[in-house]
Amino acid sequence: MRTKRVARKKGSLKRPRLHPRVAYQTSFKLRKVDSIEQRVGPVASVMDENASAVIDGAMLKSLSARRPWILHDLGAGDHMQVEASTKEEDTEHSSKTCLPKGVARGCPDCRDCVKVMARWQPEKGKTHLLEEAPVFRPNEEEFKDALKYIKSICPIAEPYGICRIIPPTSWHPPSLITEKSMWEDSTFESQVQRIDGLQDQNLGEISVCSDMEGVEMEPGPRLTPKSFKKYADDFVSQYFSVDGILDSEADSNECVKQREPSLGDIECEYGRIIDNPTEEIEVICGDNLDSRGFGSGFPVYKCLETCTSQEYLNSGWNLNKTAVLPDSLLSFEIFSTSGLLRPRLRLGMCFSSCPWKLAVHHLYCLSYMHIGSPKIWYAIPGNHGSKFEVAMKNYLPEPTMEQSEMQHYRQLMKLTPTTLKSAGLPVYRCIQYPGEFVLVLPRTHYSGFDCGFNCSESIHLAPVEWLPHGQNSAELYSEQARRTFISQDKLLIGAAREAVRAQWLELLSWKDISINARWKEAAGKEGILAKVLKLRIELEANRRKYLCNSSQSKKMDKDFDSTSKKECIVCYYDLHLSAATCPCSADRYSCLNHAKLLCSCPWGRRIFLYRYEIDELRILIEAVDGKLSAIYKWAKNDLQLSLQSIVSDKNSSPGRRQIGEPGCSTGGSERKGKEKFYDASIPYEGWNSTSSAIREELKARMLQWKSLKEKRLKGKSSLKPTSLFSDADDACNTHMPEVSSDSTSESSSS
Repeated sequence: MRTKRVARKKGSLKRPRLHPRVAYQTSFKLRKVDSIEQRVGPVASVMDENASAVIDGAMLKSLSARRPWILHDLGAGDHMQVEASTKEEDTEHSSKTCLPKGVARGCPDCRDCVKVMARWQPEKGKTHLLEEAPVFRPNEEEFKDALKYIKSICPIAEPYGICRIIPPTSWHPPSLITEKSMWEDSTFESQVQRIDGLQDQNLGEISVCSDMEGVEMEPGPRLTPKSFKKYADDFVSQYFSVDGILDSEADSNECVKQREPSLGDIECEYGRIIDNPTEEIEVICGDNLDSRGFGSGFPVYKCLETCTSQEYLNSGWNLNKTAVLPDSLLSFEIFSTSGLLRPRLRLGMCFSSCPWKLAVHHLYCLSYMHIGSPKIWYAIPGNHGSKFEVAMKNYLPEPTMEQSEMQHYRQLMKLTPTTLKSAGLPVYRCIQYPGEFVLVLPRTHYSGFDCGFNCSESIHLAPVEWLPHGQNSAELYSEQARRTFISQDKLLIGAAREAVRAQWLELLSWKDISINARWKEAAGKEGILAKVLKLRIELEANRRKYLCNSSQSKKMDKDFDSTSKKECIVCYYDLHLSAATCPCSADRYSCLNHAKLLCSCPWGRRIFLYRYEIDELRILIEAVDGKLSAIYKWAKNDLQLSLQSIVSDKNSSPGRRQIGEPGCSTGGSERKGKEKFYDASIPYEGWNSTSSAIREELKARMLQWKSLKEKRLKGKSSLKPTSLFSDADDACNTHMPEVSSDSTSESSSS
């Protein structure tokens, strides 16, 4: 049975969101009337005599013929007449738009073969004059830290929206896609694409997740990578043959040899098919293949065999690890079922395409090509997103009530790079070859097509710099009543808590611990984390201010969303920080904005759940800013950190604790998996320090600060405090954390 995924098209006619229990459509009946008085009532007498000519029965029939929710008061003859006229219109429209078939799949002997009747028409090719996106070539040292390097190139790549990253020549990860277990044994269901109708496809936000919005596609044959490559190669050899295209010096009876098309030839022919198709061109591809089921092209634990693979297994550029690296915000996503945390594979052939789209949640997207022919990408940078939306509305007309969605798609105008450039939009080209990465930045609209058989793998990223884009997308999704696939608040609070932990460890001068460096830049008043956190907390405070009293509020259970994502039943807003519920329906929740639509019970029965009080969240803001007293409060009360929880005994094995174990609690935002909080492979003499020495260090730093403060007050010094001691009074008056006597052989008193 044919299955399809349907997406809501941007700029299309949208139904207003109603309460889930309210029906979307109401049937009504039209009846034929004989006079203007019957149509409009007594007021017709004051109207112009010609008003009766404005609407008549024939016009009503024509306007409502294709509106199935209207129940017509017609006889059998009228029904037959309307159906006949509609059929004639459809036949006429079909005859005008029908193209000869250019590709046929399958034959009596082999259902997976391809016969190509269409031929390359080089004299009609369409060329796009586009500027190339930047190309980066990191050296081996720069390439060691994936997210750090991506951060370093983003300021240069951002104006283009896309860039190419060529790894060092020494980096050659094994491609598991060519191993027999995947090449010959793994199968996938292909999807059919009509290239001559790509301008009719939907433009929407599409991701690495199978249940997200996507382009409607027809399922194709089930293939292995090996059989798909044969299909793709046969298509190219037939389509770009030179039958009938003879050299001027060649005799018409002689056979003319086929020449290999260049990338320029393929791009020009692709542009011709989109702009001015002469045949139906049908291709297939394997898109959005889950690496958990189909397999990954990068090494994974279950296929670790050689020491060489060990290097690539642990590399941050291995897309199985990139999304959940310790300094990636997606590492706070605890749901193993989230498709965003797994790479997706794509098997493409010549002309298989990716229509214009925007990455889900405005995330970064990193793609790596394992093998095959190049892929050509087109990109419009994120700072021109609003202009792109305007261009879409200008070139893609609103659907009428008489049109089905598919009919509307067939009438969409062509959004080629040339068309968009003529609308004043910057469009950049990026050509990706095997062994190279392509990075797509947040809010970039991008599309592309394959130049032959290839296999690529991609993943979404969320470094700290993504936080402003993530917050904007969360509010936008709520306005559009679209489902979210990650919890923006969980990632934001998780990052803030980790930044406080890093500052607490920095306070103890444990600077060799790698986690300090990961979050140090994110903290501080001018850090991007502090800015986004302040905006989000103020938004939350305003929503809570007028909604409820203390009798209606209670603390959210710490496991409220630990096993499944909770979202508003009306707008799908994530409910990690707060939610509204009612005793009448304990399993239904809403955001604070839609608490009234939760149910029909009186307002006084609503119960408001909060993970943190606003005062607690403001302490978190101060701690991220670097205020010492706030750091101590949050580390002690929320992170459950104290000197005795992070000082190892003299005889203990250092660095063996993991997040979630006693003494390293992270509250409700534990990281997924078994990542070590302290890396046991890094030797560090601080682990053997006694609690007495640490207390003395803290005491000395406090006394030093007090002395600096006194000198500054007397005008004898202009020295400024460090970020960790930004509040003088709190720094001098904060009590020293207590250490139990059984955690060290030495006793000390301050």
